[in-house]
Amino acid sequence: MTTHIYGYFEDINDFKISTIKQWEKVMTPTSAKRYLKEHLLKSLEDDFMVANSALKEKNVGYFASPRIIFPYITFLGSLYCGEDKSISAIKFMVDYMGRVSNEYEYCSGIYYLGYRNGLIHTNMPKIFYYGKKRLGWWISHAEAIGLNRGDHLNGNKILYPELFFKDLKKAIHFYIADFDDPLRGKTLFSNFKKGFIEMSKIHQINDIQAGKEVKKYLRKGLKRYGL
Repeated sequence: MTTHIYGYFEDINDFKISTIKQWEKVMTPTSAKRYLKEHLLKSLEDDFMVANSALKEKNVGYFASPRIIFPYITFLGSLYCGEDKSISAIKFMVDYMGRVSNEYEYCSGIYYLGYRNGLIHTNMPKIFYYGKKRLGWWISHAEAIGLNRGDHLNGNKILYPELFFKDLKKAIHFYIADFDDPLRGKTLFSNFKKGFIEMSKIHQINDIQAGKEVKKYLRKGLKRYGL
């Protein structure tokens, strides 16, 4: 059973291994907001800007920026809903990126399942059939102007990574502000703690959801490196 996490501590503005109880004692809504702003958001900005500059200056890294963005959405979904599930990430997109544009009510599932799952698991976005119609993918690094979030062309749903990145940044700011909401703040903070514990827990072998053969190789590695 998991008892320890790699937790964020506001007093040092950094991370360290602690028990879940120790972390929960000192974690506050203010701490959560500081973590989101000074660590998660800053990390997203630093990662994306490097990849985006490489693309513009050297024309390399076509898939790099979408791959960078989506793990942050996965993590934010867990913090928002308190569970590490695809629906948590999609709900974050709908509820918070949806404040930037209501187009996310329609495109969040396509973006997350098509672009996120496709790029992480198959090295290319997914193509879907809906009845007899097909919806493919198209990543455009051109400057997006106006309401481009719903753009599709020749049966392909277009993703503009730079616009998507800017929308996500705005969504994170909305999420941070909601911690001060007298109606929603308590639930958001409770879910934040559940999600953070789930995503940052220190694993025992039995916690890993994998087959016996996979765990065999994990044990082999842990044994070799002195653990």
